[in-house]
Amino acid sequence: MNKGKKIILFLVLCLSGFFAKAQEKQERSDAWFLLLNHYNINEKWSVGNEFHWRQTNFLSDKSQLILRPFVNYKINKNVIATAGYSYLLNFADTNPASDVNLPEHNIWEQVTLKHSSGKLKFSHRYRVEHRFRGTYNADLTEIEEYKFTNRGRYRLTLKHPIGEKYFVHVFDELWFNLGENFDQVDFDRNWLYLGLGRKVFDHGNIQLGYVHQYIKSNNDLYFVRPTVQLTVQYDFN
Repeated sequence: MNKGKKIILFLVLCLSGFFAKAQEKQERSDAWFLLLNHYNINEKWSVGNEFHWRQTNFLSDKSQLILRPFVNYKINKNVIATAGYSYLLNFADTNPASDVNLPEHNIWEQVTLKHSSGKLKFSHRYRVEHRFRGTYNADLTEIEEYKFTNRGRYRLTLKHPIGEKYFVHVFDELWFNLGENFDQVDFDRNWLYLGLGRKVFDHGNIQLGYVHQYIKSNNDLYFVRPTVQLTVQYDFN
């Protein structure tokens, strides 16, 4: 068994372990759009931005808006360091008890490690987020304060070309709540993604993928969110 197959098997076993622990699940389907851009300043530095628009109950209700600018520094051909900021707006459509949207601001750092085996490309992304999340007042009519917490994320990504134009994109991402002082490690969610991409520009592509979201609400309740995602990536070189 080659290295790629071993990693995929390991991910499947990990996910099955998480799924087996859930005592109750609630399902809701989502539809997401992602626009991803990069601009290379020179050989070492680049900047970029992510724009996310997310719907829930498939296309019926607004779920979330995300703006995520960032700066990359290429340490060498296999290691990239990144720092960024995220603005998230969680729409009240997802909370029938309130008409107030919930904002979040977070600052984050990450390191991405890359390597390849033949045509199969791997990347390991380690991210730490410092989150300032808006919270409701007692009667859910306004934002009362911002709560500070930390969160860690690890994503393993595999990409393999299919001919000259197409490619397969697979990733699994584990999320962990880390508490206010990095003293409360707790499983938050898992994303498993499978997508098919096509190169349509010299420096860009379009992908259509499926995201299986598995989200912890509490020890007895987990949410399953089958999600369709359309991604457009364009790099300004």
